[in-house]
Amino acid sequence: MSDDGNQTNPWHWYEYEVGLAGEIARACVRSLTSFLIGLGCAFALIMGMGFLAEEDLLDDPGLEEAVDHLSRMSMGVLLAFVLVVCAAGAVASFLRESTTSKAIVNAAERGASRYAVPSPDQVRSVTGKPAEALAFFGWANAALAGLLGVIGLIVVLVDGDAESAVIFSLITGYALIMAFVGYASTHLLTPAHERRHARIAAHWSSNDEGHAWKPAKQARRDGAGKKTPSRPSIAKRCLYGAAGLWLGGVLALQMSVLTRCAGSPGTTKYECEETTYSSPIEALIAGGVWIFAVLISLGLLLAAIGVLFDWRQRGSERAELRTSLADPSSDRPAEDLLAYHSQRQTHPLALVGATMSGAGLVFSTSSYLVGRGLGLGSEEVFAPHRTESLVGMVVSVALFVAALLGTGIVNVRGRELRNALMERWPSSPSWSADGDGKVRRAKRGPALHGSREVKVGKNKTSDPR
Repeated sequence: MSDDGNQTNPWHWYEYEVGLAGEIARACVRSLTSFLIGLGCAFALIMGMGFLAEEDLLDDPGLEEAVDHLSRMSMGVLLAFVLVVCAAGAVASFLRESTTSKAIVNAAERGASRYAVPSPDQVRSVTGKPAEALAFFGWANAALAGLLGVIGLIVVLVDGDAESAVIFSLITGYALIMAFVGYASTHLLTPAHERRHARIAAHWSSNDEGHAWKPAKQARRDGAGKKTPSRPSIAKRCLYGAAGLWLGGVLALQMSVLTRCAGSPGTTKYECEETTYSSPIEALIAGGVWIFAVLISLGLLLAAIGVLFDWRQRGSERAELRTSLADPSSDRPAEDLLAYHSQRQTHPLALVGATMSGAGLVFSTSSYLVGRGLGLGSEEVFAPHRTESLVGMVVSVALFVAALLGTGIVNVRGRELRNALMERWPSSPSWSADGDGKVRRAKRGPALHGSREVKVGKNKTSDPR
């Protein structure tokens, strides 16, 4: 950047370095979000497998029993992972906000230029409530565990079961710890963050923020930036096609079940009994499970191809943007490209890796536990494959770690490009009002001074893209 004083409006947005801890926290929040998607996929598979086993649609009693036991164990493991991910996400969210505010305070104390105003994304971290997710997690767990613990202890006092008393005492103790977490999040962690917010607001005035917002708002008013064609890219077509295949697979399975199962005569009871049809229809019904498996597999393959195309497309876009930045006379690029590449993103391969990690970890852990005899049975089926289950667990963890590192590295390396785009072609972030007509000021306009939210028309939305 040349001398600030030589520019007509030297104020611009700037993304400050947040340090190693901050980058890990941000990457962890994004990776855990993808991990949750994987858990959602695992839940869908568990429900599908459990239904097939419950309705005797696998034509093998031994296989149906093993699948049923694995599904039941997988559901318990899934719930445990959801709890752990929610806890880790709440902690990572707090660290993301607090490390950002600390980094900007340090930059201000080192004499950061008043022309380089923190970016809207970083201002959102500074002005937000850093431990909001942590407080919600703490109080929610305290309420649920506390209710269970109190009811359990009352039952124990009536029955006099000493062994159960220990268990419910531990549950009550967990509730007290979670209550402290909820209290500390609001009364101990938030005040320190608010003091940092005040120090940052003292360095960058409302006038500085207003000047930094002017170019982006002016570009939106003038309709600057040409629009890219509305025709979906090859990557999106692949993803849409994958969604269609998944839907077709589910419908094929559902039709197979509906045509094989019927209500009992004279009753409203729904039972799955063998139903006789003409030969072609019976063949179609028998193949419903296989059609489901094939379409789901093809959908996964097509989705992977779409992700690879998206990876290649985004790389090409970044190269074009760097070429445009190097040319002082180049026109403003398309608005949607600027909005996308001016913000932190999750790498497509990292998204896939973290999603696969979530689903893989559920089933590999479940099969290992069942093989150890910790389930409802079928340990003789899964015991010979405990080594493979351990390998699956290790691979799943490795995928998540790779996704975490990949997301962090990509965002660190992309900071220079984001800053260059925000300085030359700033693009206002999109925003939407809540049900009460309020929207975060960090996305609407200057936010370091004044309230966190601004009142707008109810359900009003704004999207510069």
